[in-house]
Amino acid sequence: MSRQTVVMITPHGDPLGRIGEPDVGGQCVYIRELSIALAAQGTQVLAFTRDRSDGKPKREQMAPGADVIRIQCGPRGFLPKEEILPHLGEFAAALSTYLSGNEIISSHFWDGGYVAGRLKKPEKWVHTSHSLGKRKLASLPDADPAQYKDRIAIETDILQRCNAIIASTGLEEQDLVDLYGTNEAKIAVIPPGVDANYFHPPSDKESLKKELGLSVDPVVFTLGRLDPRKGFDLYLRAAVQARHQLNHGSPVQFVLSAGTSNENGHEAKERERLQQLSKSLQLGDSFIWRPVLPKSDIPRYYGASDLFVMPSRYELFGIVMLEAMACGVPVIATKFGGPPEVIVDGQNGRLVDPTDIPSFAAAMAELLEDPGRRMRMGEIARETIESKYSWETLARRHLLLYANIGNRKR
Repeated sequence: MSRQTVVMITPHGDPLGRIGEPDVGGQCVYIRELSIALAAQGTQVLAFTRDRSDGKPKREQMAPGADVIRIQCGPRGFLPKEEILPHLGEFAAALSTYLSGNEIISSHFWDGGYVAGRLKKPEKWVHTSHSLGKRKLASLPDADPAQYKDRIAIETDILQRCNAIIASTGLEEQDLVDLYGTNEAKIAVIPPGVDANYFHPPSDKESLKKELGLSVDPVVFTLGRLDPRKGFDLYLRAAVQARHQLNHGSPVQFVLSAGTSNENGHEAKERERLQQLSKSLQLGDSFIWRPVLPKSDIPRYYGASDLFVMPSRYELFGIVMLEAMACGVPVIATKFGGPPEVIVDGQNGRLVDPTDIPSFAAAMAELLEDPGRRMRMGEIARETIESKYSWETLARRHLLLYANIGNRKR
């Protein structure tokens, strides 16, 4: 009997890209780790993404039984996801040559769903949105609705046509129903996970800080894409106030990892904005900006940190939050979106309104001044990951969903 094959469709997001590279974020980590976990349980996984002409091979292994296949479409080089729509028909045509028709189709984001909809009607099509245009539009009051018109129309079509939908949180499930009129019977809530063996507490935090060139003072860390929605400007503003609130002006180091040498126009603009802001705030040596980290360094930076912050204006879930928690680091996360379904405020982390700078800063200062509380919170955070968010457990839930498509009550 041949193995079951799952086809992951992720045009803009390369699962083997480095976090922080253009259009490489939590979605890419999600697909990579889920693919590896599915393969470990005997399923063949093929993840299709766009070839950015950056020297990566056409086919690359994530793990035994799980490969990334890069398809050329549109112009050579990087193409922002906002400009990819005209080329997705070409992507779908190329992808279809790999299919027998018996695969489970797992599409991701609106571009992956659009491609899935252009294929010969698959028997089993599961869609994961990762973020929703209507929710983003609602959370960004200055956004131009016209820029989201095509995306929202595509999302609406995907949600009506696919066989099943995976929501990361109960909040996303509610958005799918309330904002898009999605059939609730099609939705399964399965959160993202984390590799708790790869991300784990360090044996010697202080030595790790020295190895990474960080001070032995309390270290606050954040990372992600250069995107205004990630709230790094709010992080910098809160950092200034937190530093002033600490007893006797105790030293503290604020670290940001973001940006690459090949940033697109949007990211370059955000870099310039943040650089100007950090200068105007006079953070000086207390602020360190590191470029996108190699995958092997990410758990080391988490482990060297005393506090991790996720200051997004809205975050559907936030895999980096899970990674930090797995490393035994207390997290201060936005209360807007999915984090409240993971973090119990005051127990395994803190929830804040990042736009309320004084409250955000106070939460940082309180934890920075209380090493014992940080340690207890970090221990509970690690326990949360071990009990609820291992990829092995979550992959089994995905396989059960695939098996039950067609049997689900409509």
